[in-house]
This record gives sequence, C-alpha cells and structure tokens, in this order.
Amino acid sequence: MRLHAYVTVAISVCLLAPTAAETEYRYPYRDPYLATVTTAIVNADNLIPRLKREVVHIPLITGRGQLPSLEGRDEFSVTVYRQDHPAPLLFVLAGIGSNPYFGLGTYFAWLFQQQGFHVVILPSPMSWNFALSASQSGAPGYAPADARDLYEAMQQTLAVLRAQYRVTTTRIAFLGASLGALEGAYLSVLDASEQKIAIDGYLLLNPPLDLDYALHKVDLWTALPAKFGPAETETLIARALAILDSFSTDPRDDPAVFDRLTSQFSTFTREQLQFLLAKALQMALPELVYVTDVIQNRDDRPATLTEARRRIQAANRVSFLDYIERLGVPVWTRSTVGSASDLKGFARRSSLTPILDHLRDNARVHIVHNEDDVLIARQSLRELQQALGSRVTVFPYGGHLGNVWYQDNRDYALRVLGATGPSGR
Repeated sequence: MRLHAYVTVAISVCLLAPTAAETEYRYPYRDPYLATVTTAIVNADNLIPRLKREVVHIPLITGRGQLPSLEGRDEFSVTVYRQDHPAPLLFVLAGIGSNPYFGLGTYFAWLFQQQGFHVVILPSPMSWNFALSASQSGAPGYAPADARDLYEAMQQTLAVLRAQYRVTTTRIAFLGASLGALEGAYLSVLDASEQKIAIDGYLLLNPPLDLDYALHKVDLWTALPAKFGPAETETLIARALAILDSFSTDPRDDPAVFDRLTSQFSTFTREQLQFLLAKALQMALPELVYVTDVIQNRDDRPATLTEARRRIQAANRVSFLDYIERLGVPVWTRSTVGSASDLKGFARRSSLTPILDHLRDNARVHIVHNEDDVLIARQSLRELQQALGSRVTVFPYGGHLGNVWYQDNRDYALRVLGATGPSGR
C-alpha cells in the first residue's frame, strides 16, 4: 500500500514544473500583502459537507497540572476527523500559535477528510497548550527541540487513537504550513533516522527559510504603532476586525468571497497591512509568554486568577524577539550543545539551511513556496531550489500562504499527498 502511494506521488510530482509559469497560473492577486490577508478567513466555516470532529486529550508531561490558573489543563489536545474504515492518516500543523479548533488546519481537515483520510490537527509548538503539555523545556521556539517534542507527542497520539478510538491507518502523511512547515522539515529528519512513525509523505507550505530574517521583519511591523499613534492603531484594528466579522457566514470555497475581502482591504496602506499581519501572527503570544514564564519561574507564580490575568495582559507588550531573547535563549543555551548562545545563533540553527542535506536526500519531502512571499529573502528561495530541485514548487503569486485555498494549489496538495479525487464540491 505504501509503495503504491509513493509511486503515485512520485509520478504526479514529475509531471509538475518546479516553477509555475505566470502565464499558466491565474491566481488573481498581485499584491502579496492583500494575498496574505486572505488566509484570515481560510477555515472550514460554512463548508459543505460539515465534518464531525472529536477532541482528544493525551497526557504527556506530568507535574504541570498544578500551575496557577492552569490546573488540569496540562494534556496535549488535538482534533481528530475519523473515517469508519482503514485509511491514510494526515497530521496537519498550521502556523505560529495555531490551535486545533479554528483556522487553516480545519480547512485542510475538510479538504482531506473528503478524500478518505483520517486527519489529526496538532497545536502549534508556539502555543500555550504545547508549551504546557509537550515542550520538555517549557520554552518552545527552537525548531530542533520543538520537532523532537512534537515527534514524541505524535507517537503518543497515534498510540491513543489506535488503542482507544480504533483508528486503523494504511499510511501516514504530514502537512505543515508556515512555521509548521519548518517544524515539519525538522520532523522529517527525525523520522528518516528513527522510523518510529514512518511518515511517507511531507508537504511543507511556505516555511520561513531564514528565521532571523522573518523575525526581524515581523518585529519592524510590530513597531509601526509608534508611527501611527494609539488612536489610529485602535481604529485600524477595529476596521480590520469589522471586515473579517462581515464574512462570518460566507463559504470559504467561493472565489468571489476572496474578491470582496481583498477589495475591502485594498483601502489600507501597505504599512497598515504589515502591522495587521504582524498583529495576527502574535495573537497567541501573550498566553505563551505567560505559560513559559510560570514554568521557568516557579518561585514567582501568580497567587490569584486576577494576578494571572494581569500578567497575561502585560504580555501583550512582548514581541517575538523579546520572547526569544528573554525567555527562550537562556533556556535553550542550558539545554543544547554548541556555540549558539544568542538570538542570531539560535535563529540560524533553527532555519532550513542546517538540514538542507537531509532534505535533499529525503524524496518524501516536498516544499511549496511563493515568489512574492513577504517573509522570505529571494536568495534563500534560490538556494532552496538549488538544493531540492524539482521537489520545490514555486508559484509566482500568493504572498505568505495566501493561495492555499486556490483551486490549483489545493489540487496540487492533494496530488502530492496521494489523494485521488477532485478537490471541488
């Protein structure tokens, strides 16, 4: 079964050009920031058929269930979409701070469950639930360590699903997006060596190629309110939320919906869009900062729920760079062997470059990127193409993940991971 699926994927990939020609690719949005904005409404809301999901809680790390305001919340939580027969299983890991209940992960669950897959949506390692329940260091953000913790959590998840939920798998695949794709790349190195899961196909969408480059870009965008001023910043956020709320009842498989969305956001300036993208990326950061801080500083725990809320509110002022420099780097320095002891060193060791040779040698790994991704440097993209050749497909437009809903892209995802049916209704 695995051999047949692998051959099918190999043939499909060989038939695709590594770079999608502009004349053949009719994705409608040329502004990469407007394209990226479309990801804000990519989810399973109002899609037909509606899928039945189950929330599964898996105990992993003992001793964290008594932390203040986190009592009894220390189990690793995933959402599961089951078939009633033996089937391939797809693990889905969306971007930074994502959870298993909302957003991009649910869209891919809807897409692949219709194709006969079991689907498991994992929480992002950069989320409070992962930090509390699965991160051995309690300070996620260093991709090699996060991938190791993720690998252990996935093994335990499979064991629970097989023993308690009677899930029978014919093969296992992985789909990662953005930071989830970077973590998936490190996961592929682990599984190729240890074969404890035996994942037979990886599709990695828009991984950050140089983490230091991406982090500093987001940090610059995060600082834009100093230029806007408090009143304009609040108005800007309120305008964006009002637009997104107005699409709450629209189906996510209608291209006209995305046309209306981008039309409304086209009234924002580029800097305003940059700030909104940075704000969206950092939505889950305050809770992560709180959990990491409590784990690392047990002698300075909040005594009451009110104090816990106050500290979460204070964490709203923390950026990714603040989190990594103040909380991450000290922990990672103690737990790793090597010369990296600062932000730049750990960012370099968390990027794709250190594992390019492993990815080159692993025919199961396929990467999709966009030429106009707002979080990458073009030189890094060229180096990736040179390293992996035809296993990197680059689309000319789409920004950062802004084309995952587009027909060409979702059909490509289905082919690479061995699904055979059409992606339309």
